Amino acid sequence: MPHYKNNCLFCGAELEYNRDYKQATCVLCGQRFDTNVQCVHGHYVCDACHSLPASEFILRFCITSESKDPMAQAIALMRNPSVAMHGPEHHFLVPAVLLSAYYNVKGNRSTKEEKIKIAQRSVRSTFSVVSVVSMVIVVRR
Repeated sequence: MPHYKNNCLFCGAELEYNRDYKQATCVLCGQRFDTNVQCVHGHYVCDACHSLPASEFILRFCITSESKDPMAQAIALMRNPSVAMHGPEHHFLVPAVLLSAYYNVKGNRSTKEEKIKIAQRSVRSTFSVVSVVSMVIVVRR
């Protein structure tokens, strides 16, 4: 299986390095850049997106993915080095890939983005409440 430290962050395929630079669009943010590196499937991830925190990478990946297979999306995301094996980002990863696949099947891109962003906010607010409750319990002991 491909390892994302050396391969495409979007699909895991092998990277191709060319002598000449050409314009490419980042699959995550949509901005255009001059680059000499793309994967064999034509994906390009810019430097800014390449170094995103896990939650933001999951958000952008799921919004731009056209896959109708939530397991394939989850596996691709979990291979990314920013997604820790036992990290809290999995609480957002699961609803994000399910929503992404569902709305890809339905063909409703605008609703997909909105629902994934709601899921991200819900997970963040849940962690805030859990953190506060945990702190109160610890302080009371």
